[in-house]
Amino acid sequence: MKMKPIVIVLFSLLFLIIPWTDTSPDLKADESDYYLKIQKGLKYFQKVYDRVQAHYVEEIDPYEFVKAGIDGMLGALDPYTVFIDQEADAQLRIITTGKYGGVGMEIGTRNNQITVVSPMDNSPAQKSGIQAGDIIIAIDGLDVGSYTLDKISQKLRGPVGTPVEITVKRPGYTGEIIMNVMRSEIVIEDVNYAAYVAPGVAYVRLTGFTDKAGVEMRKAIDDLSQNGTPQVFILDLRGNSGGLLEAAVEVLSAFLPKGTVVVTTKGFRDESQSFRTEQDPLLPATPMAVLVDQGSASASEIVAGALQDLDRAVVVGDKTFGKGLVQKVYNIDPNTNSKIKVTTAKYYTPSGRCVQKQDYASNNALVYSNGADSVQSEDPSAVFLTSNKREVFERGGVTPDRLAKRDEFHLVVTELWRQSLFFNFAVVYHQNNPTRQGELEMTDAIFNEFMGFVKDNDFQYEIEGENELKSFLATVKKSTLPDHIVSAGQSLLDSLDGLKTDDLVAHRQEINRLLLPELAEKYYGNREKIRYGLINDEQLQATLDLMSDQQTYKKILAIK
Repeated sequence: MKMKPIVIVLFSLLFLIIPWTDTSPDLKADESDYYLKIQKGLKYFQKVYDRVQAHYVEEIDPYEFVKAGIDGMLGALDPYTVFIDQEADAQLRIITTGKYGGVGMEIGTRNNQITVVSPMDNSPAQKSGIQAGDIIIAIDGLDVGSYTLDKISQKLRGPVGTPVEITVKRPGYTGEIIMNVMRSEIVIEDVNYAAYVAPGVAYVRLTGFTDKAGVEMRKAIDDLSQNGTPQVFILDLRGNSGGLLEAAVEVLSAFLPKGTVVVTTKGFRDESQSFRTEQDPLLPATPMAVLVDQGSASASEIVAGALQDLDRAVVVGDKTFGKGLVQKVYNIDPNTNSKIKVTTAKYYTPSGRCVQKQDYASNNALVYSNGADSVQSEDPSAVFLTSNKREVFERGGVTPDRLAKRDEFHLVVTELWRQSLFFNFAVVYHQNNPTRQGELEMTDAIFNEFMGFVKDNDFQYEIEGENELKSFLATVKKSTLPDHIVSAGQSLLDSLDGLKTDDLVAHRQEINRLLLPELAEKYYGNREKIRYGLINDEQLQATLDLMSDQQTYKKILAIK
């Protein structure tokens, strides 16, 4: 039975470590104990592997068996320390570079079917005629009905210049549509929207931190400054889950003096390392706000935390995710692109605070300790000071200077979104009305058409008390109560349909806010979807109101 390289490497380590521990007589007692634990652990691992491999009732794949052991071992640490195989390595490259060979479209699950959510602008998918709402049923002739979303994504990706045959079903059309698409290099932009959202107010949405985030940020600022420096700058990091630490530093260089320390990393064994901005700023003094939410994590928190600590910007929105850990990637086997991503340090903002929410080391028997933690211990109540002596706190993410909650929608609107009725209606409406010019407006005609669409598509929505009424009616039907009691209960239940319609009408404005961007995307692309979504964005509006009051802005930042 041939063993893959990872198995050989693991067992080679066993025999390399054991002699080393046996020939180290000058080790201190605690060090000797530490290495004895290594020796014992690897010895147990080998013996368990040998016994199971020799005696298990069925043949075992040695690679998959050892990989499962590695995954279990790393799973006992933190969620970010993971083994990376060839498939995961491809995904890692996309995350860090924002580039891949593929067709360029977003896919998702709609009504339990893999559906095209949106072809990217000017992508091979868009040029070949693939549309939002298309249901993918086959790739290169292979039925993908049982495939997961990830597996279909892998099938669509491939070397640049290679063809892929995509078979879809399109709502409103009979039969299948087969399209041959040539893969090209797809570039995922970190800056996916940059525009003026009010007179003199520049807005940039940053959705990732790949190795080109800093370049894209500078280009966006340059483009927005063609007719003069913006009077106000808003950086939107909502939903940005992070990326490369170095990219965060490059983004910060656009707003802070060259040479400013913006983040420091501290590990158990690694020395502390401070990262400084290395370029001259483009907007060194422009009044600035940063929008964050619970989806802002990692590199986003480095940027928001640094700008807050240095009193360079007001942070607005919700408290951030709270990921203050740094990972490094190490090669395991270059022949198979196998790697390991290891949490090596915590990061600290300029004031000295760590925003990490969960302490994975607490009560963890795997964490070996013979004394005080060598990394600074976080105290939830610890107070830190910004450059202007404002108090900021540690743990649990970056707390905004001005809290502004995400928009909350009524249950009926949330259910419409959850059941994909906004998306599905926009697809059908665009098919029935393929051409349109000018600004989109939610007219009475469109709203009434949407109401009919919802009714025809079996919208599932239960108002308060409906479940209890159904349960009561079921009990009554089984009882010996008179028929008129049953009829009265059924009549009451039927009347709830009218109340559901009333709820839809009562929350028309909320429906319009979510439906309009979907329609805009179908007609004009993703950029216009973002623009229409910002029109009624309450967090953005709160930020605009704040930035229009420079006296309050300066007071928050303690600017004298």
